[in-house]
Amino acid sequence: MSPQLSVFILAVLFVVGWFAVGTHFNVRKGEAALRWLQEGLPLVGEKTTLRWLGSSAVELKIESAKPPFRDAVVLVLLEPRDVPLIWWFSRLRGRTDLFIFRSALRSTPRREFEALDVAAWSARRAYGHVKERDWPAVNAPAPLQAFAPQASTDASPVIAAAALAGCPLVRLSVRRSEPDLEFQWRLDDVRKHSSREVFAAIRRVAEVL
Repeated sequence: MSPQLSVFILAVLFVVGWFAVGTHFNVRKGEAALRWLQEGLPLVGEKTTLRWLGSSAVELKIESAKPPFRDAVVLVLLEPRDVPLIWWFSRLRGRTDLFIFRSALRSTPRREFEALDVAAWSARRAYGHVKERDWPAVNAPAPLQAFAPQASTDASPVIAAAALAGCPLVRLSVRRSEPDLEFQWRLDDVRKHSSREVFAAIRRVAEVL
């Protein structure tokens, strides 16, 4: 066997092995997140549709949500651990496992703003959008930065309603177009709390909008 063929075989075994281990790790982490979610989901809705999007994302759709929600989507977005080069690149960009909640509300929010951790990889696109629209910065607690169409908007009371100890928000988006509401937390941070506490915080925000 030539040295080149030996290297090629080893490389293939490495990639296949990494894929298997990375996929297994993500599936286990996703399943643990699903078990964690079970306690809190009834605060939003009873009937949920579950699907895996590859091995790096789990989507839960709630079609007939309880008021003040009209519908909702929960995403558990995991690092792409199954493909080494993509995983290393995403890590360099600061990607982490995320918990994301998006919802259309039954009534249009009275205010509109984006509150972001601008250093987070998942907030960069939204940060670019508010800059393109020239939204002024408005009041928000650090480390978040908030932007709104109206300079008089105060995002602090809404952000305070979402507060979870030791669990800083990555993004809180309130819009007058769907999705009306979006939360992002780092998965490892948000799982320090019960999912019931997390969804109770989400409901508090929805109810003050």
